[in-house]
Amino acid sequence: MSPEKGSWGLEAGNEWVSRGPLGAVKPADVSKESFSVGHEGGVVLRAARNGYVSFRLWVIGAGEYRLAAEFPGGLEADLFRAWYHRMAADGREQARAEHCADALVLVEPGAAASLPDPDNAIEAQTHQEYWVDVFVSADAPAGTAAGRITLVAKGARVELPVEIQVLEAVIPDEDVLVCDHNSYGCRWLAGMYPSVFAGCADEPGRWARTIELLQHYYRICHEHRGLFSNLGAGHHGGFDPIYGPAARGAGRERRLEDWGLFDRHYGPLLDGSAFAAAGPGAPRPRRPARPAWGVYTPINADWPADYLWWGQPGYEVEFARGVGQFDEHFRRNGWLTTRPYFFFNHKKRYRWFEWDGDEPKYARDDAYWLEMGRLFQQAVGDTPVPWAFRMAASWQMKHHFEQLAGVVDFWVCGGFAGWYPDEIRRVVARGDVVWTYSGTPGIGEPSAALLEHVWRMWARGVSGHCEWLTTNPGPDPWFHCDGAQTGMIYPGERFGIAGPIPSARLKLQRNAVQDLNLIHARAKAAGRLEKVRQKLGKSVPVSLWERPPPIVRQQPPELWDSHNLSATQDDNMARHAGLDPLWWVPIRRAALGGEVSQ
Repeated sequence: MSPEKGSWGLEAGNEWVSRGPLGAVKPADVSKESFSVGHEGGVVLRAARNGYVSFRLWVIGAGEYRLAAEFPGGLEADLFRAWYHRMAADGREQARAEHCADALVLVEPGAAASLPDPDNAIEAQTHQEYWVDVFVSADAPAGTAAGRITLVAKGARVELPVEIQVLEAVIPDEDVLVCDHNSYGCRWLAGMYPSVFAGCADEPGRWARTIELLQHYYRICHEHRGLFSNLGAGHHGGFDPIYGPAARGAGRERRLEDWGLFDRHYGPLLDGSAFAAAGPGAPRPRRPARPAWGVYTPINADWPADYLWWGQPGYEVEFARGVGQFDEHFRRNGWLTTRPYFFFNHKKRYRWFEWDGDEPKYARDDAYWLEMGRLFQQAVGDTPVPWAFRMAASWQMKHHFEQLAGVVDFWVCGGFAGWYPDEIRRVVARGDVVWTYSGTPGIGEPSAALLEHVWRMWARGVSGHCEWLTTNPGPDPWFHCDGAQTGMIYPGERFGIAGPIPSARLKLQRNAVQDLNLIHARAKAAGRLEKVRQKLGKSVPVSLWERPPPIVRQQPPELWDSHNLSATQDDNMARHAGLDPLWWVPIRRAALGGEVSQ
């Protein structure tokens, strides 16, 4: 309900359209279509059980106020205040909006707020955006549930009725897609959380706080139906002690020792206990606590074997002994659900190794991959630990699908994947894990732009997508934001929260995964999965595959470059520019309406 001049009001809108601090729709979210959540002065939403239904809410007025949400049993509401990021004057986002809402701070019951928000410091601010999450439990009764949002200010009380039409459908706990949030190392945490590390002069204390913060990042991704992946080993192969034990001795005396920090870091992730508790400033966990889908290991070309002995029997002995002990440690602790990754992150041009481990471009490097695969298999044998040999595939992707079959079994593919539909289908059919990877749309882009990744992986028939960096929103994302293309997760310290806080993009992604879980489960149960995939694919205006440029058909990958390709190994978001901000609405309707399984 809109207020009259000088009064207070509440307005609600769908999750894909944001508004600025003066009430205008974010330019990138202006749509040719409409999708209203309002009806007769209130909000009406449809929701499956065991998941969230969300909407955006705007408080309009001036002065101090309090906001509360009330819902019946089986439904729980969380209110998040959105931060309006002031965009950098020289940034690419500047022409689109001076302020963009993205970072979200959980509102404690009864907490007071003000318009204008003194912390956000926006002159003449009249609107404050909130994100409303309503969790519908798996055992909530189907039917209509009535709740309300209440605003109380001096001399004013405004109520917004909210009706949730709870469906019989239950969102599966198991996601059909893995939304992977990648990050590197842990040294960045000290700069983002100075208060957490303040007064901590001893090394054990610093590592304890680092581990605690990293586990909070795993928690926030898990709760949003995603995966946090933190690679500890650098391009040179070295790593901090929280990522792996020490390797001591040489040759047949090589042994792994001092597992204490590793076990403290990874143990709760590998047995699932980390996910039974909420992180700071977060609602209680609603997702089941279960072991992480996968984790990086520190195993690389220079650990646990010394690369000085590469090509000699001594290297083989050290590698087999070290990796074998790593595998045995997992078996002894019963960590048999999470996939530990065998992964190389080095590039030849970094001058640590003479072959490419990340995004390999030269076929002559295949010999290294085949040899490492042989050594790895020799080390672990017929183990119950579900190891995954992970490759960031790009230039040689098509060639490697065949050349390294039976060696690599986890392919994380760059933008060139769009050229190889038949090859990717064959790799999936033989049982390998196939993901894609790319960067992330910035907050000045359409709010639904991020969902293109979610849609394409399901429509292509692959099982995951890696956002290659999601923990670095920039040196000053609050008042001089560069778009936060590498920051879907924000540090909460400026709000007194000793851990990460979510973004609207993270919640949009979660809700999209819920939709596809429903569509996938219903279509599979009906024996119509591929037909449904094709039918929806034709109706959604996102291209899935494309014909490669002439150079790809004429010359080997060693001769490709950014000039003759007019592309890079990263997924090119620009080719989908022009999508209407409400393009996801038909998918939502298919998920909640059941049309595709009729």
